[in-house]
Amino acid sequence: MARSSRYQDGEPGPAMPQIAFPRLTPAVRWILIGLAAVHLVTFALFLVSDAAYARMTDPLQLDPQAWIDDLPIVPLWQLATYGMLHSPVDVMHLLGNLLMLYFFGTMLEEELGTRRFLWTYAGAQVAGALVFLVACWLGMRSGPAVGASGACYGLMIAVATLFPSRVVYLLFVPIALRWMALLILVITVFSALVQMKLGASGTAHLVHFGGIAYGFLAVRTGLVRKDPVEILERRRAVNEVERAQSDAMRVDQLLDKISREGIGSLSKGEREFLKKASSRK
Repeated sequence: MARSSRYQDGEPGPAMPQIAFPRLTPAVRWILIGLAAVHLVTFALFLVSDAAYARMTDPLQLDPQAWIDDLPIVPLWQLATYGMLHSPVDVMHLLGNLLMLYFFGTMLEEELGTRRFLWTYAGAQVAGALVFLVACWLGMRSGPAVGASGACYGLMIAVATLFPSRVVYLLFVPIALRWMALLILVITVFSALVQMKLGASGTAHLVHFGGIAYGFLAVRTGLVRKDPVEILERRRAVNEVERAQSDAMRVDQLLDKISREGIGSLSKGEREFLKKASSRK
């Protein structure tokens, strides 16, 4: 007799895969809004005038030829601006990056906090650009690169390195993050090698590879958990404590001098120091 598919109250049913949508974190929210807004503006300009679109976007793309021709004065701003642009005729490129940013960026921001997340995002984007530019300097033929893929791949690999056993659903197939990361790495390396051999293919695979490398190394070296602003603030606080201790020691020495030789024995600089030290108290 076949078992009924119905379950009585309190009787557990079979475990079913759950699709969870992560909470939108602050930095991810603003990056998503920014990327979408820039794309809408550039797409509208593209529809109105090809010439106007080119005048606006050409200086903002990561253009390896400009980095070669203009040495030593290179367009450093492109390291930031290329990641804000996407092709106006390839909406899937933008959509894919937005989805990666949403699912993996929120996981990483929850783990690291907003400021460390932003440093990781920026680091992966810059690393992707530098790998791409170095390959072009070495002779790879390629046009300008645009897109947030380097940053988004970096976030995804950072999450996979932090949580290798965490299971996600890839096209409804459960897969551990370590195996998904390995699959992405193999595809990216293969595609990058082909691109280095044949030239531009419409996708800057070396930008992806640079982001992947940064995401992995940032986690392995602990860089992902460092915050330059926090480090500077801590160093400044330590310097202030050390300076206060040094000032207190000098004040004691000058007071001893006054006790032995009288106040007239102090130089002009020593008098000014005591005056400033007294006002700080």
